[in-house]
Amino acid sequence: MAKQCKYSCDTAAETLEWIKAIADFIKPFSFLINAHVVNFFKDRLWEAVDEDWLQCLSNESVESLLLIPSGIVQDHWPTSLKEFVLTLKSLVYPREQADLKKVFPNFQPTSLNSVLAQGMNLKKKHEVEVLSAIVSSVASAMRADAVIDVGAGQGYLAQVLAFEHQLSVVAIDACSHHGKVTNARAERIKKHYMAQMRKFGKPEIKCASNNYM
Repeated sequence: MAKQCKYSCDTAAETLEWIKAIADFIKPFSFLINAHVVNFFKDRLWEAVDEDWLQCLSNESVESLLLIPSGIVQDHWPTSLKEFVLTLKSLVYPREQADLKKVFPNFQPTSLNSVLAQGMNLKKKHEVEVLSAIVSSVASAMRADAVIDVGAGQGYLAQVLAFEHQLSVVAIDACSHHGKVTNARAERIKKHYMAQMRKFGKPEIKCASNNYM
């Protein structure tokens, strides 16, 4: 029988409690989650997995294995394995789409122009449009005019927040290459906006800063 989820995202405290439960659940398996594929084979990391689990799953059909993410277990599995799968399923966040306008009253998504959307596929473009509107709504509600984007990647979100939502952004990423790509892209976007303002006779305004670290 599937376990019922006992967590909720109704409040910030309840959401954090749910996140902590997930973190506690996966902590014993972090050596697998954080391993590179090469290390998985080189260091024979599968040997650290419960031997009964490995023996059981190695004899299962592909069809049964594909049902595991849905929380479906087989009666003949070890009790500990069934408990693991059912607990995992019970911790999954709900996939229903939230009414963002209800959650964020100032939520105003806008379609990105071709300059800001350069380099993005359709999925990334949609994600950045929605997330930037959410961040802008939260920043407005908190009366914040600056945002720190940790793990900024190539800076897509940071630049939309800076150029489209007029927020001062500090983008941080561990990869120095991303910083070079982002800074070059920001210069191209800035030149486009400056050219558009000159073309239509608008006074040049100071663009929100977009610093990369």
